Amino acid sequence: MEEFFERQQQCEDLLNFRYPWFNVFYNYLVAVCVLLLFASFIWWGIDIHTRHMAEAMTASARASWEADQQARETAEAEELEAIRTSQEYVMQQEATALAKAFYGIRLFIDKYNYSEADLETYARCMFNRAENGDLEKVVRLKDQFAGYDDNNPVLSEYYNLALRLVREWHTETVKPCDVAYQFAELTPDGIFLKQDIHADGYARRWQA
Repeated sequence: MEEFFERQQQCEDLLNFRYPWFNVFYNYLVAVCVLLLFASFIWWGIDIHTRHMAEAMTASARASWEADQQARETAEAEELEAIRTSQEYVMQQEATALAKAFYGIRLFIDKYNYSEADLETYARCMFNRAENGDLEKVVRLKDQFAGYDDNNPVLSEYYNLALRLVREWHTETVKPCDVAYQFAELTPDGIFLKQDIHADGYARRWQA
């Protein structure tokens, strides 16, 4: 074993004697390899950190976007609900006034056996007058509709019909008759609308 190390030492001595620059080159090469290896580890670490940062930023941005989107949807839903609730309240008030108007002609309803179509015709008279105003205000006008009184009771049968008609009126896109038909005529043959309160006979009359 000692001979082996001596022989190896002799080879190294001979190599250093013949190629004195070899040690310097070898050490330089080792140093460069170590630096490259160290730099690769640093680069690898930076790359991993950058990826993690990018993923974190992407996740954060997505979470922020989703939160904003959810907030917008919630705000829109609340706004629509507020509008719907407000409009529903208005329609309920209008239906209440209309039901009182129906109650005001109950004697005609019982006497002439008026149908829902007749009451719808009667309601259309008020709808046509309310085209440029508030329906509830129109219905409550003094001495305009037979038997109407603010103190009239609101019967469920009249209210349910009135609410359906009011909802249909608010959502309709095509008018069933000209808004000029603003006068109601209660006859034994049914309720008819006229454009002129003084018109006689069946000319220029409308019925639902």
